[in-house]
Amino acid sequence: MTPTAVILVNYESGDLLRRCVASVLAQDPPPRTVLVVDNASRDDSLEGLPPSVRLLRRGTNDGFAAALLAGLSITDEPFVLTLNPDTVLLPDCLRAAVAALEADHLAGSLALRVLSAADPTRLDATGIGLTSALSAINLDHGRPVSDLDDHPVTVLGPLGGAALWRRKALERAGNFSPRFFLYWEDVDVALRLDRAGYPCRTCPSARVLHEGSASVGRWSRTNVFYMLRNHWPCLIGALPGRLLLRHPLALLLAPLRAAALYALRGRPFSAAWGLLCGAALSPGALLARRRLTRSGSGRRAAERVAALLRDGDRNRAAMRAAGVGGRDLLPSDAARRRAPLSGDGAR
Repeated sequence: MTPTAVILVNYESGDLLRRCVASVLAQDPPPRTVLVVDNASRDDSLEGLPPSVRLLRRGTNDGFAAALLAGLSITDEPFVLTLNPDTVLLPDCLRAAVAALEADHLAGSLALRVLSAADPTRLDATGIGLTSALSAINLDHGRPVSDLDDHPVTVLGPLGGAALWRRKALERAGNFSPRFFLYWEDVDVALRLDRAGYPCRTCPSARVLHEGSASVGRWSRTNVFYMLRNHWPCLIGALPGRLLLRHPLALLLAPLRAAALYALRGRPFSAAWGLLCGAALSPGALLARRRLTRSGSGRRAAERVAALLRDGDRNRAAMRAAGVGGRDLLPSDAARRRAPLSGDGAR
């Protein structure tokens, strides 16, 4: 089995972290490295971790991506599994995921099949996607597991908190960007991986439970602000240029629609501030496009992502047909913890 590092980014996750680590160490065979990167937690979540678990204590909480980059810098395994502390790997999850990535030399990442811990017969997500309206979604969220077959498919990207990455692909694509701090960072890296020629595949046999109650809440001030702040910069910075030109109205309206929804949910000020900050960051995101790694022509990249947008439309329609609505993505799979500026749960 290809040497694999498991990196968990922790922020005051309590017993959830210890439970997640136990599920990782119970894999057969276990990963070569298990690393917990702690974002300045003040609770007892780091107590009682097994001696075999490496620990990187950071003095500040500057988000998931920055913590993950710190973890990547002190590991060297070719494959990296990133997990949120509110997940539990089911038996043989790691073996199945590593085997799938070994067999697909083109893939840069692998999306694990994430099940709801409250009801494992239903999906939390099979990956992340975008629709033609440039809204992000958790693919297949809420659908019965029995609705899906066990054939791998191509998706935009994995949930950041339940993903297996090929290290060399991440490095070639520019790795995670710490500028997002919270939300949209996995959409950003998924788009850049695709642009660099590394697609994402699903692995239905690699299953993980996700504890939805660990969320900070869809309508918290932090959630609303960063969801809107990062929407425009992510898409302007990483979406293929031909698609930006093809969907200017969708690009403009997607965050505005989200802001209106959040305002109706009682967060008008957070929504307005997020929009303003996102607009202010957008020129810098446009300039950052010059540093993107490209594999092949811009037309082919646009065609690939356009196909993924159509897949996103069909997936949302399937979710609605199943009566589960088609929830907008809380990037990095919505496993958001309680403290402001905490990143994803752990993050």
